[in-house]
Amino acid sequence: MGQDAGSSVPSVAVRGRDGSVWLDGGAVQLTQDGLRRRIPLAAIQEVRGAVTSAGSVEVVLTASPGTTATVYRLDGGNAKSAVHFAEVVNGVLPRREPGSSPRDGNGLVELVGPVPGAKPGPPAGHRRALPVVVCVLLVYLGGLTLFLVADDPVRATLWGLGVLPLAFGALILTPGLTWVYDWLVLNRRGISVMATHSHGYGNKRAFSYADVEGRKHEIKPYLSPRHYRGDPSRIEIVFDPRCPSRARPALPGWHVALQASGPLVLGLPFFAAGLFLVPYQMVDFLLR
Repeated sequence: MGQDAGSSVPSVAVRGRDGSVWLDGGAVQLTQDGLRRRIPLAAIQEVRGAVTSAGSVEVVLTASPGTTATVYRLDGGNAKSAVHFAEVVNGVLPRREPGSSPRDGNGLVELVGPVPGAKPGPPAGHRRALPVVVCVLLVYLGGLTLFLVADDPVRATLWGLGVLPLAFGALILTPGLTWVYDWLVLNRRGISVMATHSHGYGNKRAFSYADVEGRKHEIKPYLSPRHYRGDPSRIEIVFDPRCPSRARPALPGWHVALQASGPLVLGLPFFAAGLFLVPYQMVDFLLR
């Protein structure tokens, strides 16, 4: 149950990996990626706490009928704080008359400006990849050391050389698996928009498009896309509203399957050989 705007509201906050969000009077303040946004309570449809990750907070804005709602998401917070924050904010949202048509809340959001002293951190993908790379390297060196200490030169050789087909197979498989993953994500929550030609020629052309917040992005199709009604200057694309830079031309599922089949067919034999030469050797050694 909401309450009338202007009533006193409690101050609650959640601090995440790349920013923080808190309730400040009649608005939610969000600092993220070095920017601060002021989101009035009248622009918020609902707040979700700890939905897709332990401490995630999602601020869903109101949207006009037939349009997609803008969602601001903060990850890495405390789960209890995220749930409490969502309950408090949802409890003080202004009442809306039944049947009334909500306005686009994105137009009410104020970009207060950059956060003083804030520096953009590395992309989230890079932050997640570094610990994985370090762990893989430690496991590889640890296994090689174990076989050498155990005086097992055959397994040490297989372990030492097996990383080559394993890495080569993973390198080939990555594009195919990425295409499949992107297609699944975009098919579930993607937004279709028209992208217009910005620069380049032939197979190196780039197209620009705007996300739900009006920010411009660029896409360089890896294959010849379908032109909109035969117009070579426009193509239909689908992008992820949670990560607008993830975009692909609008293509049917069979087209994606055809693209992914090549890397999967070529990469699986190398990857399987690498699994036999590296992880299997360790399992066989430990269980012998």
